[in-house]
Amino acid sequence: MPAIERIANFKIVGHLGKGGMGDVYKAIQEPLGRTVALKLLADQASANDEAIARFETEARAIARLNHNNIVSLYEFGQENGIHFFAMQFVDGTTLDSILQKKKTLPVYIVMDFAKQICRGLLYAHRQGIIHRDIKPHNILITRDGTCLISDFGIAQIARENRITMTGIAVGTPEYMSPEQAKGEDLDHQTDIYSLGVLLYEMLTGNPPFTGKNPVSVAYNQVHSQPLPPSTHCDEIPKRLELIILKALKKDRKDRYKSIEGMLNDLDTVIVDEKSNLFDSLIKKEPEEPDNRITDRRNDDRRKDSRRGGAGSGSFDLMSTEFWAETFRDQWLSLILILVLYIYLIFIK
Repeated sequence: MPAIERIANFKIVGHLGKGGMGDVYKAIQEPLGRTVALKLLADQASANDEAIARFETEARAIARLNHNNIVSLYEFGQENGIHFFAMQFVDGTTLDSILQKKKTLPVYIVMDFAKQICRGLLYAHRQGIIHRDIKPHNILITRDGTCLISDFGIAQIARENRITMTGIAVGTPEYMSPEQAKGEDLDHQTDIYSLGVLLYEMLTGNPPFTGKNPVSVAYNQVHSQPLPPSTHCDEIPKRLELIILKALKKDRKDRYKSIEGMLNDLDTVIVDEKSNLFDSLIKKEPEEPDNRITDRRNDDRRKDSRRGGAGSGSFDLMSTEFWAETFRDQWLSLILILVLYIYLIFIK
């Protein structure tokens, strides 16, 4: 696609990435001044009715979803033969980029990400939308750690005509469910399997099945059992491992029936490391001394020192000031002493 500086009311300011159906750009929506992610359908795809229908399906899917863990759609249209839609711009990175650098993530972070993705999928499923391509590249992470599901390019919308891509496998082999690899009709449980793969990879560094040959990977998804995650990392809580293995069941009847069931089980996992995440935030710093109080006390001491008062450590018994101050502070005691003296001398 040739360099484009503007389309409709969007001024393109940078290139964010390239997908199977086109490019994604950083753009400014005028006159609002809002930064967006602008997705353009590739030139060759624009002449393909099937690709256009899939592009429109993605836009409609996102438009039906309004959730904190799903990217938002702002505008959809066409100009000069170029199909486009504008989405929420996420200031952050992808989970794929994080895993390329870190390989594995701490359990408490995996738990946090897993629950956020579950909530996004739960909302999408309730709206009748199946993502069908949950993988690290399609999970965006903001700078504050919020996960957003993106790229609904092969999503399936309930009660709409299903679109197939002739001659091309729908999905990514490493994250495909067995039924997806076999080309069967899909329901929301395919997303549950893919999420299980995602959690497995975040904890161990790799999906359960990998390889250079996509066909062999798809074959393993159907016929091979994954090794328990604990064989790669012994720090994984047993409860979390069981949840992942249930999500990865080959037969749908053995898998979680809904993403809500998986989320409920994730809430039962106790992760000790989780508390460490907040230690630095809730730990109180030592309180600094109140300089105003300290200074005032020092001033009092300096005043006492100048006048030979109680705080000075020295006094003059012959000074009028000493006796005046003593009488002022101890007059009741002096009167009692005087009464006792008179009683002892004159009465007794």
